[in-house]
Amino acid sequence: MDEAQASRAKPWMMLGAAASVLTAALAFSAPVKAAAPASPDQIIAAAGKTPDTSFCGTKPITLGIDDGVGTNGWSHSSMAAVRSEAAKCSNVKQVVQIGEGDLQKTISDVNGMVAQGIDALVLIPDFGKAELPAIRSATRAGVKVVPWGADPGGKPGRDYIAYVDWDVRATGVVLAQWMVKALHGEGNVVFLGGPAGNPVSAATLAGVQDVLSGQPKMHLLTGDKNWAVTDWDSAVTQKTMTALLSKYPSINGIIDDSGGFDALGVLRAYQSADRPLVPLAVLANNQLACDYISLKPKNPGFELGTISARNWVGRIAVRKAIAAAEGSTDNEPDIYRVPLYEDTLGGTAPHCDPAQQPDVDLSVQLTPQELATYGKTE
Repeated sequence: MDEAQASRAKPWMMLGAAASVLTAALAFSAPVKAAAPASPDQIIAAAGKTPDTSFCGTKPITLGIDDGVGTNGWSHSSMAAVRSEAAKCSNVKQVVQIGEGDLQKTISDVNGMVAQGIDALVLIPDFGKAELPAIRSATRAGVKVVPWGADPGGKPGRDYIAYVDWDVRATGVVLAQWMVKALHGEGNVVFLGGPAGNPVSAATLAGVQDVLSGQPKMHLLTGDKNWAVTDWDSAVTQKTMTALLSKYPSINGIIDDSGGFDALGVLRAYQSADRPLVPLAVLANNQLACDYISLKPKNPGFELGTISARNWVGRIAVRKAIAAAEGSTDNEPDIYRVPLYEDTLGGTAPHCDPAQQPDVDLSVQLTPQELATYGKTE
């Protein structure tokens, strides 16, 4: 990520301008395949939102929606982004399933939706390549499949239409570069990741290691191949962080690839251990920002560097899947390099909105009504 991208750490302030650009680019092109796609920076600034509905087509179709976990705050925001985008299409019926962190249930859910006759499918394959056979089977059945948010392996254009996501390894680079800055290039760091073996944490850790391997005075206590498992759950995160604090007397910084709401377990672990808070690089979250504001005065060493939790990428996945099922093409980019969203080192104050739910990431640009209406399976 270059400096120009980093300067876009307040995408919500640019929404009006970005929406105008998108409107101008799309207003006079009816079919999606004829629309000039917005640039990645414009799409990031607008959180993937667009007034365009030409991707909807006119043919009645059924869209399957699946999340391998579906039970945490990150998943609720992702579900809301996906379902609210699909709701723009009156001709699209939605069928929704969540895997609840169970691989076999997830595979069964996907197979079941295909058997029901869905025309398109957007899914977060949290179990990575283990879900690829089910994805391939759906594609062979004629379903237009677009995985997002976790890499299932396979080949776009053959096993599925497209894989839509941030550049996962690049996010690890961004978080690690921020941590190097926060610790002035010297200190002990731990990396907290999701379920063991998941592709998101593996790629994020690889990006972290790309940076820290060139910093001889930075030490990754949790290793360069594995991570401290949190299951992307705040209670498990607290338990894992408590164990790390007991094992390592000196932890100077934490890199966490979970949604920021789950990272609240880090704060609770430090408070329970009566240890001063340290710099935290993590995904953005409303409650985390609010807690930072309240805890910072008594924890002068507590700094916060966040990136968008990129739930908004689901909007793009929906557009690609529906467009394909309608016989057209969505030409938006598949992969995005996401910059810092909040940076207390750089003077970007965390964004706390008491009117919003505590587990939401404000960068996804969901209203409370949208989250309440679409952030669930029914």
